[in-house]
Amino acid sequence: MNTMIDQEVQARQWTLSPLNRCDSCAAEALVQVTGISGDLMFCGHHYNKIMDSAEGYKKMMSFALTVLDEREKLVKD
Repeated sequence: MNTMIDQEVQARQWTLSPLNRCDSCAAEALVQVTGISGDLMFCGHHYNKIMDSAEGYKKMMSFALTVLDEREKLVKD
């Protein structure tokens, strides 16, 4: 049985595609961070790793103008 959240995720139009790759590894990028000097792409693992570190979080917040977070794609049907 699908929940309301699952149905919303399934109906959502995603911006990032499987062709977008993490800048740190070859995994599919699920997060795009745009800063003044360009874009950074992250898989869920590498984005979490940076954001879970106090120093990484501080650096990301000083760089980021916008964050496109599509980690909801990982929600199971």
